[in-house]
Amino acid sequence: MELLNRVLAWLAARPTHTKALFAVAVTVVTIELLFRRFGPKSGAYRKWTAVFEAIGHVWTLVLLGVIYFVSVSSVACWTKLFGKDPLDRALAPEPSFWRAHEPNPLGPAAAARHQF
Repeated sequence: MELLNRVLAWLAARPTHTKALFAVAVTVVTIELLFRRFGPKSGAYRKWTAVFEAIGHVWTLVLLGVIYFVSVSSVACWTKLFGKDPLDRALAPEPSFWRAHEPNPLGPAAAARHQF
C-alpha cells in the first residue's frame, strides 16, 4: 500500500499533460488486455489492431528517415571536414583510369576461387 501511495503522490506532482498522457496510456493498455482476454477474434479487435499497426507504420517511416538523415549527413560532414573523397572524384585527366593493384598472395587459382 505504501508503494501505491508513493506512486500516486509522484503522479499527482506531475504536470497536467503528463497526467493526461498517463491516463491515455493506461486506457489503451486496459482496452488491449480486455480485447485479448474477451474478444481476440472479434472485428472490433481487428480494427483496433489495424489502427495501431498504421500508427506503427508511420512512426517506423519517420524514425528510419531521421536515422538515415542523421547518419548520412554526419558522414558527409565528417568527410568534408577532413577533406576525404572516398569515391576519388578528383582524378586528373589521364589516358586511362585503370589503377594497378597488388596481386593476390594466394596465387591466381586461389584468387579466382576467393574473389570476395
